[in-house]
Amino acid sequence: MELIGEEKRIQELFSELRLADEQTVPSFAATWIRAQPQTYRPQRAFNLSFVAAAALLVCALVSLALWSRQWQRNSVALVSVSPVTTARPADAVAVNQDVNPPTPVQGSPSRKSRALKLAARRQSLLLAANRRAAYEAKAIASWQSPTATLLDSPSAELLKTLPQLNQTVDELKSFLPSSPK
Repeated sequence: MELIGEEKRIQELFSELRLADEQTVPSFAATWIRAQPQTYRPQRAFNLSFVAAAALLVCALVSLALWSRQWQRNSVALVSVSPVTTARPADAVAVNQDVNPPTPVQGSPSRKSRALKLAARRQSLLLAANRRAAYEAKAIASWQSPTATLLDSPSAELLKTLPQLNQTVDELKSFLPSSPK
């Protein structure tokens, strides 16, 4: 009998707890309505800032391509290096002294002077580049390893020589470390 009374008491406690929860927790319908978007806004196929950035990138790439093509047409070979490997590095750089300035176009004196200035500028750039290449070739030819001195030892001369066949056994033993007898 007492068990039945206890069960009813537990049921009443659970129902009170459920009633308290229902009063504090918002309803499902209210939560669902708040989760829905307030206004319907159609999604754009492309974001406007993305399209502007892509257009700017395309313009930059096209202008770079046109500029590089024009630059390649107007550029002159500044340095010619011969492929000979038996010569010293300083001799490998050939200075182009036979570059003749282009003949100026017949026309106004300003065109002639402009053409002469451009030819002189190209010649000076060519000479500067050749001097620099010759300097770099000399620097490479005189390069020494910074760790070469670490490989030297006081007994390096002994290690680099071989014993002669006509030496005696006692002289050959001088190459071996001393062992206790």
